[in-house]
Amino acid sequence: MRDFYAYKYSTSHLFFPKIIITVLIFLGLWIILPKLIKAIKNKQPLFPKDKKFFIGNYDKVKLFGTLILLVLYFLALEWIGFVPASLIFIFLFNVLYCGTKPQSLLVSGSITVVSVILTWLVFGVIFNITLP
Repeated sequence: MRDFYAYKYSTSHLFFPKIIITVLIFLGLWIILPKLIKAIKNKQPLFPKDKKFFIGNYDKVKLFGTLILLVLYFLALEWIGFVPASLIFIFLFNVLYCGTKPQSLLVSGSITVVSVILTWLVFGVIFNITLP
């Protein structure tokens, strides 16, 4: 457990994810434990059978499109690097959610270029953080 809090420059890039994982575990317990206690107290199942995970008319194209684009984005980061992969996939995510009207495409393209360039400038140039 002592290694968890020790700061080493060779593994400093792992410091922030450890904090996030710890916070997420605590938040998950904070959500689940009261429901579990209530279910045990009322002698009911934690996950009732009449509840569904998805609503009946969920948008399958957006759900599966997002999952596919996300996996492809992670792969593209390794193949072509941060800037080109981000330009392509942020634009595709915006098109998936905003549509293909000319005004939507213009806004999606603008958002893509500005966000990728700002991210690259701030992290890659100013803070000298290596981007994938």
